[in-house]
Amino acid sequence: MRPILIVLFSLFTVTNSFAQLKEGQNFCDPTEDGSYFPLVIKKKKFFWADTRYVETKKGTKELNGKTYVEFSQEWLGGTTATLYLREQDGVIYQYEECCETETIRYDENFEEGHTWKTASGEGEYKIVTYEGTLKTPFCEYEDLMVIEAVLKNGTFKFYYFKGHGYVGATVDDQLISCVTPTFDLD
Repeated sequence: MRPILIVLFSLFTVTNSFAQLKEGQNFCDPTEDGSYFPLVIKKKKFFWADTRYVETKKGTKELNGKTYVEFSQEWLGGTTATLYLREQDGVIYQYEECCETETIRYDENFEEGHTWKTASGEGEYKIVTYEGTLKTPFCEYEDLMVIEAVLKNGTFKFYYFKGHGYVGATVDDQLISCVTPTFDLD
């Protein structure tokens, strides 16, 4: 089950923040001028179902003549996944190792209801809203972009906060993942 979660989550996670984005900023505070998919944040911690991981920006990597930001997801238990993202003209692309091509993760011109498929054709995304809400053990978020992902493994809703990026996920409206300032809930 864990390899499925790793692959699934690597499809949807984009690096976000760790504790604060700007000096003096609270972990839950919005960043109005930020992107839903910021590629500049260096480290972030997540809970996912019954496990957790740390996502760390590692630098850049050239793939098929394009430069991607490389993120390492180090899971509890030692498993590591790698995510490659790049931004061009307001579009966020994810390199898909399966297909040696890219999937659009987000385009700033997408409106509510817009749908698109993954590069493999096995998954479909949909912009549900730009006014979503999500309550986690740490924050009560408002004005979130919500992307529904229909995959072989199920249907998920992923929540993105401007300037912070990915902050959580639900299945059947039940929280299964969220960003955390600490792993002290153990």
